[in-house]
Amino acid sequence: KLSKATIETLAIIVYHQPVTRSEIEEIRGVSFSTGTMEVLFELGWVKPAGRKDIPGKPLAYGTTEVFLSHFNLNSLEDLPNSDELMAAGLIDSRIDSSIFGTTKFTKIEENSKENIYSNIDDMIGDTLKNDK
Repeated sequence: KLSKATIETLAIIVYHQPVTRSEIEEIRGVSFSTGTMEVLFELGWVKPAGRKDIPGKPLAYGTTEVFLSHFNLNSLEDLPNSDELMAAGLIDSRIDSSIFGTTKFTKIEENSKENIYSNIDDMIGDTLKNDK
């Protein structure tokens, strides 16, 4: 039986991989013991997935083929997205869907994106007029 901390850590790794220990702790809001990762390593579900290209080059973690096999998944694409998890009652609708990592797992509203190129010709023209 896995602890709540181990399950949360695994879920974060699954949806955010490759992810560092500090990123996991930031998402969870608490630090976790080395034993949590050891359990996931012993199960063969998590492995080192290289180093992040950020200061300190921290080790990042990702899931393994054993993880996919254990949960009968062909690929990470088979994982449920945030809408499916909410529909199944597994997560609360008040939860910020950004915790699911990449936009692959979240729905982006098209209206929320600003088109920064919509009037670029006018902006350039105005700038050139002001320079004269």
